Amino acid sequence: MRKWYKYFVSSKIKNNIDDRFLFTNHQLIEDNKKSEDNFNFEIFKKNQVFLKQYNFLKNNLNKNKEVLFLGSSWGGSEYFLKDEYKIIASDIEDNYVEYHKNNTDLNYIKVDMLNLGSSNKKYEQIVVNSVAYLFDKDQLEKCIQNIKKISKPKAKIFVIFISNDGFLIKLIDKILLPIETYLVYLIKKLKNKVDFLRGHQGFRRNIKDFIKIWSKNNFEYQSIYQDLYEIDFNRLRIVQRLKISSFLSKIFFKSTPYLNILIFKNHNV
Repeated sequence: MRKWYKYFVSSKIKNNIDDRFLFTNHQLIEDNKKSEDNFNFEIFKKNQVFLKQYNFLKNNLNKNKEVLFLGSSWGGSEYFLKDEYKIIASDIEDNYVEYHKNNTDLNYIKVDMLNLGSSNKKYEQIVVNSVAYLFDKDQLEKCIQNIKKISKPKAKIFVIFISNDGFLIKLIDKILLPIETYLVYLIKKLKNKVDFLRGHQGFRRNIKDFIKIWSKNNFEYQSIYQDLYEIDFNRLRIVQRLKISSFLSKIFFKSTPYLNILIFKNHNV
């Protein structure tokens, strides 16, 4: 596990953001200023990550069993699945809960994955959205232990895991992106008053270590779905402009899947 930072140029923000939860929420809100767009399927399906997740879950969830989504954020996939599946979306942020309470018919509740309180309801299916990167070692352990408490014996747990840390991802995160972003900063600085900043995005892990943590907590690893091998390369502007992400993914033997969906089973019987 290592700390993961995002480098950016801003004319509005003046200081580095060290609170990873604050930084993530800021990005989610900034990227979704028109919240209603999240629930327009024509717009939703243009996002490769969302569409791939949605299609996978649609093909793998059991329609006859209730499913709890953890870390739903705006809840796009949950919204489009709700008419066919018994969906309960959740998040710790009141903004998302209130939005759905006032604007949609999605069953959306407040859940803190690190503090379940007196909750005693158990589920046969749980989807953990891509939130693991926000948790440090102790928090991730606590989260998994809490999921154990609310999952029935033999329950299926679908864990959406973003990127697989390794040499290439470290190279992009720690060297190539900071250099490229700093060059952009120098250019923009000629015309505007801007700052070169970094935000604590969370933590990077590799999949093998991630599976070990779940297995240690008595979850049985069953399978993994991997896709979108070009996205991490496309975080670099130069790669986007040269349109070489497909070439890079091939020469590196598709070793950088951005989307990973792991399936575990609660081994308690």
